[in-house]
Parts: sequence; structure tokens; C-alpha cells
Amino acid sequence: MRDLPSGTVTLLFSDIEGSSRRWEQDQNLMREALTAHDKISVDAVEKNGGLVFKHTGDGIAAAFSAASAAAEAAVAIQAGLQAHHWQDGEALKVRIGLHSGDAEPTEGDYFGPAPNRTARVMDVANGDQIACSSAAAGLLSGLDLRSRGNHELRGIGVEEVFLLSDPRFVSSELPFRQSVEPSNLPRIFTSFLGRDDEIDSIKNLLSSESGLVTLVGPGGVGKTRLAIEVATSLKDRHADGVYYCELASVSDPSAVADSVADVIGARRQPGMSLIESIVDYVAGQRMLILLDNAEHVVEAVRDLVEPLHALPDTVVLVTGREGLALPGERVVLVTPLDVSTTGVSLFEERARERDPQFAVDETNRDAVEEIVRSLDGIPLAIELAAAWTRVMSAPEILSRLSDRFRLLRGGRQGDRHQTLLETVNWSYDLLSESEAALFSRLCVFAGGFSLEAAEAVCSDTTLIAEQDVADTLMALVDKSMLVTNTGGISVRFAMLETLRQFGEDVLAASETEGTYRRRHADHYLHVAAEQADRVFTRAESDAWRVLDREWDNLRVALESYKRHDDLASAGELVLHLAWFAAYSLRFELFTWAEELLVLPGANQDSHYTSLCGAAALGAYFTVDEASVGLAEQGLAHDPSDPLGLCRTALAAVYLNNTHTPEDSERLTTEWLASKPQGISNRMWADGFRVFHLCTYAPSAEAAELVNEVARIAHESGSPTALALAAWAEGQVVAVTDREAAIAIWQKGLEWPRSLPGHHLIESLLTGLILHFEARRGDLSTILAESRAALKWAAQEHYLAGASHLFGVTAIGLTRAGRPEMGAKLLGAMVANGHRPRMNALRVLQAALGDDLEANMDEGRVLTVKDASTLAMEQLSECLEELTMASDADV
Repeated sequence: MRDLPSGTVTLLFSDIEGSSRRWEQDQNLMREALTAHDKISVDAVEKNGGLVFKHTGDGIAAAFSAASAAAEAAVAIQAGLQAHHWQDGEALKVRIGLHSGDAEPTEGDYFGPAPNRTARVMDVANGDQIACSSAAAGLLSGLDLRSRGNHELRGIGVEEVFLLSDPRFVSSELPFRQSVEPSNLPRIFTSFLGRDDEIDSIKNLLSSESGLVTLVGPGGVGKTRLAIEVATSLKDRHADGVYYCELASVSDPSAVADSVADVIGARRQPGMSLIESIVDYVAGQRMLILLDNAEHVVEAVRDLVEPLHALPDTVVLVTGREGLALPGERVVLVTPLDVSTTGVSLFEERARERDPQFAVDETNRDAVEEIVRSLDGIPLAIELAAAWTRVMSAPEILSRLSDRFRLLRGGRQGDRHQTLLETVNWSYDLLSESEAALFSRLCVFAGGFSLEAAEAVCSDTTLIAEQDVADTLMALVDKSMLVTNTGGISVRFAMLETLRQFGEDVLAASETEGTYRRRHADHYLHVAAEQADRVFTRAESDAWRVLDREWDNLRVALESYKRHDDLASAGELVLHLAWFAAYSLRFELFTWAEELLVLPGANQDSHYTSLCGAAALGAYFTVDEASVGLAEQGLAHDPSDPLGLCRTALAAVYLNNTHTPEDSERLTTEWLASKPQGISNRMWADGFRVFHLCTYAPSAEAAELVNEVARIAHESGSPTALALAAWAEGQVVAVTDREAAIAIWQKGLEWPRSLPGHHLIESLLTGLILHFEARRGDLSTILAESRAALKWAAQEHYLAGASHLFGVTAIGLTRAGRPEMGAKLLGAMVANGHRPRMNALRVLQAALGDDLEANMDEGRVLTVKDASTLAMEQLSECLEELTMASDADV
């Protein structure tokens, strides 16, 4: 295979429109269609000198040295797909995005701004369309390129996007698409049968009568699937997000709030419990939260849902075996399927997934109806039975089930939950010895797992060799004991909760439970270590995706180590994740560090200093005054500060807040003298020294340090490191040329925005740009960007970031004629331990004179959250006034 091109490359990303629906309608037809799609796409790419470097499941990613070749390949793909004869008569419609930019291949893939922007350009296209970024369009000539105007590229900003047309294919005339609502609802590839009336009824309860509905019923009756269908249908009514919180893997009731906070993006706030922080975060947002499988943590769920239910714009949907017994709650009993209609249809459809020739006809209808009737119409039980049609006829399945039930029940009629358990037990007993063993071992996973993880954790030297795990997994999938998710670039496996509970009971009854739980924890400790090494490389975005995908398993691994008093391994796991958590604003990790610090013997552990630093960083992010004490406590224990977390926390506090030039000089010189190790530690040590010098004593030393930071960043290729380098370089340049500094920071924003999630450095650079533009820039722009930055910080619960924006917001409000509100913001800033920049103080002093202090005093009583809310309201009013004034002038 040829090497991937480097330097300026043009990337082509494609995606099949409506792929989920087609998978649901007919998996076999979709597999055949995908095979044809892949052949047409790969042939077009290779004939035009490109290389396909990734298959995404529903599309491809390819690289070209020339933009013209990429455009020709894109046209050839669309033309080939439209000319192909599709078996069901419905052609695949594919959206394609093209972008040109600098990129270096790493591990057979590309990472950074270029692939990120290509994906966002592709996102705005419809099926049968080719969208081009302005960069790609600028390299193309002689082609039919038409500007479709400015479009919001998610996580990047507004950019002009072009439509590429060609006579060889019919381009869709639809306008480019808009951004989708935030949601993490699972992708489901099987069809949903029946229950239309139930969906409508639950939607009405949630929308008009009550904001809290609990779906109850026996395991396997379809509560989860029904809830997901309802939530999906309500996405357009909840602009701030529809979030799915899977609680089956949460074994400790005290971790329920942590799990929910992590999913929706809430962070623990100083002076608040985590539940109070979640409620504070959700307040004022139009959000739907789905809490699935709550039966084993019902009291913890009740404690969380009760205050959420009081919020006017928040809708909560719960599934479990019982209601929460809360005022205003509506409890809906999910009943089994009708035996003769939907139940038979479900059996037939699932049987066809195993045997495409299967059909319910006069030869087997009675047997199928009796199977469904004996299974009490429970969907999961029906699916388990239908999975065996590949090796048994319907009458044979009925005979075996009847014998099994007669033996287990002794002739008595069981309840529906017992029916399901008996069906699960029957399916389990039909497994081979290796299948049964693997099934029970897989229950140690949480939130899904990969083939590689199953091989590492569940194989042995006698019964299931590592090379046999894949075949055994697929056998379990084929028998409906596992489900797969092919929505990403690799297949993930998961187990339905009823089956997982059964498997856990089997594993607990064996003598090997401890062995496989330890292997699970150790495997994810290895995953954390491996990905921590990749965070500061060109593969950083992939590392972010892996850690995000495996967060539930990482949490379970930590709980396992804590349960066995293995503080050393627990601390190692937390610290491998510390820098990732800091940059991705995943504040749950810093709570983990706090919890480890209070365990017996923590101060004797080798990780004690770094755990103090991690906890100190978490306290800084949430404006908690404990930050300094924790950092100093860690440094007193080990002044070398191995990971640099203690000094990073202190620098963030002192250099951004109240401090003296002498304190700043001492901290930054001591940090450099400690010879910091590790990319993040070294770059922050150099970067904060640059910050100090540019603030107090500009000198040649700052430029030398910037060169060192740039060298480290470019050698690593890490988007985070390159963003930090832009932060440091801009500070030096700003001493003599503010406009050039702003340009450096604006370009630097591309790096954090190339990563799959919000980033700390994006907030840092945005704040700097606003501070330097505040006094001279276009007022409407300053007000709008200040409001957007405050909204982002508030949504992330990043209170330190919000407080740092109060100074620039105060300048903007003063320019708009509202200096009193600006002074209140400075007062709130000071009250929360932050020091306003001199430019903000000068502007407010000039506007208010002797009244400045009195107005600041009014703001000192405000929390950061309250001050942010007031500021955003005032900014919106100012923008509306400016718009009205502009319209009047016209």
C-alpha cells in the first residue's frame, strides 16, 4: 500500500444518508448495498490517485495529493452510485465533503483540524450532494462550484460552503442541512413494531400533563426500547438536548449522580452537592433526560429526579420495575405484545435476520403463535426463541420450550418475569460450554466493549483461547445473547440488562468472578495508560474518542480497585486520565481524586502529590478556594511535583487571580528549576513563565521559551500542544502587535476545535481574543461573542472560565451604556477570587468615577452562575437595542 500523502492534502469524507432506517428495514439488503457502495467508492478513489484510509461503516475517508483528483473521485462516486442497479429499487444516497488543508498521517489516519473540518463540511450536505470548504473550492478551477453562503460548521464556526455539481450525476436541490440537536440516544438497527398508541400517550403525558413519566414492567417487556422511541420522537421539542443515561452498570447508588452528570455535562460546584449542581446546570434548559434501568438504585434516582421534576422546562423519563412514588409522576405499565399480531410479526422478523427464507405460513403459524403465547408476549423472550430458527423449526422450538417450562414450573402457570427467566435459562442451557463461559464473563463490562477487550479479559488457556473469542462472540450475537452496535469505525458489543443480570448471577456462583473482575480492571488501567501516551501525539483525537467511549468501563475499574483496597492501582488509573480530564473538562475525575485522598494510607501512597494536584485542579475549575491548600499540601509532600499538576493549579490561581509580581516570579522560576517532565508539564511550565514575563517584565527569555514550546508542540503533533504553543506565542507578539497576536490565537483555535469535544484551551484563547478586542472592536461582535463564550462556560459548568470573561463583558456593557452592570460583574469576579485586568478597571473607572466601588459592592453578593445569567440577559438586551438602532438608521 502506498504511503498516505502529507503536507497540503485534500480529504474526502462520505456518509450514507438514512443508513439507520435501511438497516432496520432489511439487514441483508443493506449489507449487499454496502458492499456495492464500498466497491464503487474505493474504485473511484483509486482510479483518481487517492487512498482510502478508513471505512466508517456507513462511508469512507480518503486522501488525495491534489484537490482536482479528489473532486473527480467525488463526482465518480455519485455518478457510480446513481448508475448502479439496486435490488430493492431504492438507490443509496451519499453525502460527500471535501476540504484541503495541512495534515500529517499518523498510524494510518489523520488527526487535527483538517479531518475535523472535512467531517463538518460533509455534515451540511444532503444525499446526492458534494459540499466543498472554501479552502478546497479555492484550489478547484473549471468546475461547477456554487456558493451556498455561510453555514455553521459545528464546533468550528461560520464558513462559506460550496456545492460541486457535474453533468454526470443529478445533484440534490435541497438546501444544505443545519446542525442537529445534542443527543446521545443509542442507534438501533432493528425495527420497532407496534405500540403506536403507547408512544402517543406517553408523549402527551410528558408534554402536557406531567414532566415525569416512569415506564414499569417485567424485564424484557420492552421498556428501554419504548422509552428510546419516545425520546427520539421528542428531540425537536428539546433544543438543549435529549440525553440517555444507562444506569444498569452503576452498582453503587452514590454513583448515580456522577453517571448522570457525566452524560449531560454537569460539574460539581463549590458549596453544592452534586445533585444540586446538576439541578443548577439543567435549570432554564429545555432538556429531556432518560434514566434507563433504575430498579436497583431507585432511591438514588428518586433523590435526583425530585428536584429535577420541579424545573419547568425539564422532562424526565424513567424505566424500571417500580415507580418512584413522587408527586406528579405518571406511572405507565408496559404490557407484553399482542400474541396473534405484533408478537408473531416480531418472531418472524427476528427469525428472518437469521434465515432470510423464513416465513410464517400455514405450516408453522400455529406453532409460532403458541411459542409467542407460551412466552407471554414478552419481546426479549420472543427474540431469544426466534434466534434458534437457524437450527430448529418452529414446531421443534415449541416442543423444547414446552418441555422446559413443564419441568421448571411443575405444571404451574408462572408470572411473566418468571417466564422470561425461564426463557433466558433455556437459551443459556442451549449454549456450548465455551459460549456459556464467555457469556457470563462478559458481564464484567459496563457500557459495551470491543472485540479486543473481550479477548484480553475473557479468554483463558483451556476453554476459550484468545483466537476463538471472535467466533464465540458472533455465536452469542447470532443467538440474541448479545447485541452489536456498528455505528462507529469498529463494532461494539453489549448485553441487554435482563441478560446481564442473569449472567452476573451465573458468574457470582462460580469461583472465577474475582479473577475476571480483576482482569477487567487491569485491562482498562492498560487502556488508560496507552491512551494517556497518545493524548500528546498526532493521534490525540482518536485517544479522546477511545477514552470517551470507555468511560463507563474506566469508572467500574476504579470502583473495583477501591473495593479491594488497591489504592496504588486506583491512583495510577486516575492520574493516567488527569490531563485528558483537565483539557476535556471532564470534572468527574477530579472528584475521584478527592475520594482517593481520604482513604486510609493515602498520604503514604506514591501518587499522593499528584492526586493532590488533580484535586486542586478540579477545585480551581469550579472556583473552590480549597485549590491552593490542596496544591500546597501536595508540594509539601513531594516538591518535585512529578506530573506538574500541583504547580499548574497554583499557577492558574495565582497568575490569573490575586498575586504579586514576586509570587509570580518565585512560582515560575521554581517550576522551571524543578526540570519538569512530560509534555503537558513542560509546556505549562514554559507557558506560564511566558505569561509572567509578558505581564511584568518582557524580555528575550520569553521569546526563547516560546521557541521551546513551539518545538515541543510540533514534534508531538498534538492539537492540544499546538494550541498551547499558539497561546504562548501570542502573548509575546501582543507586547508589540496586538492585531498579529489576535490572528495567532484565532488560528490556534482550529486545534482544540479539531478534537471531539469541548476543550479548555478553546475557552482560554477565546477569552484572550475578546480581551484584546474589547475596547476597539466592533461593539455588536464583542457583545455577541461575549454572550456566546459565557453561554459555553455556563453550559460546561466551567465557572472559572465564566468568571474570567466578566472583565471583557464589563467593557462591552460599558461601551453599550451599561457601566453599572459591568461594575457588578467586576465585583462578582473579585468576590470569587479573580483579579480583573487593568483595561477593564480603567474603562469602568472612567465611566463611573467614585461610584465604581459602590456598584462593585452590589456584585460581590452574586455567585458566578447568577452573575453569568444576568450578564447574558444584559448582553441580549444590548444587542437587540443595537439592531433596532441600525434598522432605524436604514
